[in-house]
Amino acid sequence: MHLPSKEDARLCAGVVREVARAKGIAEPFSIGRLTARVARLFNRGMRDRDSLLSEAMAVADMPVAYEEQGGALHALRNINPGTIDSSMEPENERGHQQQ
Repeated sequence: MHLPSKEDARLCAGVVREVARAKGIAEPFSIGRLTARVARLFNRGMRDRDSLLSEAMAVADMPVAYEEQGGALHALRNINPGTIDSSMEPENERGHQQQ
């Protein structure tokens, strides 16, 4: 595995920082996704700061596929641990008795 130089890492971090500020991105999950996208662009050969920045701005506006967001993990974040889903209860205990 070839690690980037300090200058390359600073270039990517600067681009991520600038795009996040311009787009109002503050969530760690979204910043991580943006960082991964900038790294992919860099690894594909975009070494010029201006072209990397413009492409990262365009990529930041693109919608993300549900699977790329972490699909099931994203759904688990929205579960309230204090609630009980009626589909998890046995059928004979769902508020009505079978006769």
